[in-house]
Amino acid sequence: MITFEIKAHKEIDVSFQGINLTEFSFKVDNKVDSDEIVDTLIRSNHYSFNSLSDCRKKEPEKPYLKQAFNVDYLKIADFKKSSKEEISQFLIDYLNEANWGDDRNEFAMLLDKYFEIHSQFSLENNFYIISKDWFAQEDERVIEPESWCYT
Repeated sequence: MITFEIKAHKEIDVSFQGINLTEFSFKVDNKVDSDEIVDTLIRSNHYSFNSLSDCRKKEPEKPYLKQAFNVDYLKIADFKKSSKEEISQFLIDYLNEANWGDDRNEFAMLLDKYFEIHSQFSLENNFYIISKDWFAQEDERVIEPESWCYT
């Protein structure tokens, strides 16, 4: 059995963009690999609720954007396992895409704030990333219209 506990929660906001970071500690009864731990996490209330932004948790009746993905259909195979360097490169590549609108500068400021935190992570950590761009628009794992606003 795997159990989770929230260790830290931090939100970084710039204008209308934000990054929500929730760090969990976990305990396992048997030896399991990191993929099994993450697969269990994404199917838990910790991922579907406890990882939400503070405003969504405090005021669930307000029309805030929901998550981009339907967590009932996600599985570990939908995520790409990355190193610290690979996740940094993914975010830098996204920042450098050509099709940005007026909010590119805000995203750059948001990313700078994130990298201040990211620099503290160990090189041995595994990072898991998911992007709505990897799915067809009609895929049941992607929620509309929320996913139109997310990457």
